[in-house]
Formats: sequence, structure tokens, C-alpha cells
Amino acid sequence: MKLMKRSDNPLLAGYYTGGGLLCLDFVNTVDWRTSANPAEFLTGGEAVDAWLALALDRPPMHLTDAAVAVLRDLREALYRLITGSPRSGDLAVLNRALGQGGDRRSLTEGPDGYRWAPPEEATGLAVLKAALARDTADLLVDPERLAKVKECQGKGCGWLFLDESRGGNRRWCSMQSCGNRAKARAHYHRSKAPSP
Repeated sequence: MKLMKRSDNPLLAGYYTGGGLLCLDFVNTVDWRTSANPAEFLTGGEAVDAWLALALDRPPMHLTDAAVAVLRDLREALYRLITGSPRSGDLAVLNRALGQGGDRRSLTEGPDGYRWAPPEEATGLAVLKAALARDTADLLVDPERLAKVKECQGKGCGWLFLDESRGGNRRWCSMQSCGNRAKARAHYHRSKAPSP
């Protein structure tokens, strides 16, 4: 299981990684997605920079509001593709993002070993979009892994996660948030039930 990380940046208050895949952490940048009042974490360039630092250990990109809007549009297309409810054009959005980052990659050596580096001609937002699209594409072409993607059963949450639990019966995005709330709610209802 991927390590859950939280940011101390107030722009990401309440957000944590823990979806199990980069693309799931990305689509989870909308809080309470299935509620009446979803909350946006990627509110602007500074918030995207905070997310990049948390999820990818990447330096800031200083995106404009228009670029952030493009990133949010990509996120929504990826969400619909992953959850099996794509709209017309969502696959084209994914493929466009893949192509913008270039398909020719090379290895680079860093302090933690080797990793893929983007091609020289691809920079900035295109590289980020391509990385997110590539991670989603890898998930979509792997039916076994895709079947392990679940949506949190917390009321109104809607976050996605890769269920790699032994029995495949994980129900919540996190026991510390939605799982704890569900258990507290169940305890409250049991305590209020008339005794036999």
C-alpha cells in the first residue's frame, strides 16, 4: 500500500494522498465529490504547486488560472474514464495529454536511483498532463488493477482508491477520516436504539 501523505499547506487542508496510484490521488483533488457541495483543492496555481510538492516531490510550476482550468478538465475526464462513465471526447482528452508530453523518454539518475525523465522538448504543464494521462492509461489497460479501484463508501466522499487489501473488502478512502466517521455514526445509532 502506498504511504499516505498530508500537506501542512493550508491550500490543501483536508487533502492527503493514499489512493494507491498517482492518477487516483489526482482525481481525489475534489473533496466530497458525490455530495451536494464538493470542494475543489486545485483552486489556483499555488494550490497546484502545493499538490505537486506533496504528490510528486516536484518543484512549483506557477501555472496561470487558465492552465489550472485545463488541468481540472483533464482530471474530470480521467475520473469519468476510471469510474467507467466516460463522456464523448474523454478518451481524446487522455490521448491528447499523452501525446503532448512526447512518448520518447530517457532515464535520469538522481539521489534515489534511476527514474524516467521527460523528453527535452516537452516542458511544464504538458509533462504533468502526460504523466497523469500515462498513469491513467496504464490503469485502464489493466483490467485486474482497474477492478480493484473502488469509490469510498463514506457519505458524500467519492474519493477513489486502489483496494489492495487481502480480502479486497476495503470500504473507505481512509480509516482516519471516512471510516472513523462511519463507525462513530453506527455507534451513535446503536446507542440511541431502544434496548430490548
